Amino acid sequence: MSAEKPVLPPSVPVHTSDHTFVSASGTTLSIRIWAASVTSPAPFILHTHGGGFLAAHHFTPPWWLHSGFQSHGYHIISHSYRLAPQVSLDQQLADCLEAVAWCRFTLPSILGGDKVDIDRYVLCGDSAGGLFATLMPFHLPSPPPKAVIDIYGLVDFLGMLDLDRNVAPAEWKGEWSATELEKFLEDRDPKNVMTEAHAWDEMDQYTEADLSEFWSVKWEFTERVRKQAELHVWLSTHPKGKELMLNAIFHPERFDDKEGLEKRVNEMSPLLLLREGGKSFPPTALLHGTGDEAVPVKQSRDFAVELKKIGVPVVECYEEGMPHVWDRKYTDSSVPGWETFIQPIINFVDVQVAK
Repeated sequence: MSAEKPVLPPSVPVHTSDHTFVSASGTTLSIRIWAASVTSPAPFILHTHGGGFLAAHHFTPPWWLHSGFQSHGYHIISHSYRLAPQVSLDQQLADCLEAVAWCRFTLPSILGGDKVDIDRYVLCGDSAGGLFATLMPFHLPSPPPKAVIDIYGLVDFLGMLDLDRNVAPAEWKGEWSATELEKFLEDRDPKNVMTEAHAWDEMDQYTEADLSEFWSVKWEFTERVRKQAELHVWLSTHPKGKELMLNAIFHPERFDDKEGLEKRVNEMSPLLLLREGGKSFPPTALLHGTGDEAVPVKQSRDFAVELKKIGVPVVECYEEGMPHVWDRKYTDSSVPGWETFIQPIINFVDVQVAK
């Protein structure tokens, strides 16, 4: 008997509109909007997706952002950014900052000036997106975000290197060899850059038609899409994957010496920026599973400690034993655990946005 095809997870609500803009790099980036039904200027949440800096997309933010925030008066916005290895982390950060600027300048003309308050915005990100959500406040002009929602985000790169295992990689079997994929990590040709990709093994589970419908975009399993997906899986399962990932996103060939590279790594680690003299930061909500092996919960806990040292309001929601990306189970308030791990974040953000 053949195995049944996996059932797609519930799609997020139908979005209001899609938009694009040409960034300073010359790359076309995308914005997706889910507008709240409001009668007065409302805040917006800008979500930055994760994916190890070289995977995933902006098509489907976590469901709980919609059922928890959009349903009571927040516009939800998601955006794309250029994916590694063709671009570096600082270039990806620049894309994220441009997305914020685009929202603050353009949303009133799309939603109506009487429907959005561009000064009351919240930054949110999961995993790699959590890094960008916690990095952006160090670079944004006034006014700063009213709050940050960090969903199992990486905040300390050097702390992640300790997790690499000193063992030989397992035999790799794929469309591209391990040698070919490792060489592809060194590709810096901007013509090859992607802004949307698979999060993992979607093409092994679903058809192009399935994903096109689920993501509300025409999606094809092109050679370029397949190669990016395979690169992500190979890198994520390699015992030295975190070290290889750092090379892919920091482009060490740009630096004259090791000290220059380490300086850039520190500049891109929000935890270290706080420890090295951070004076202020937006109120922050942290959501993490204690069983997360991709980004250990210690990252969030250490970040919370540093935030509290400088008097930043913090709410911490750590679900026992949960792995990476477990929060997708929270589709609405009827799911067990919502009141313990999601509702406190909603309440916290409500208070901060109202100030």
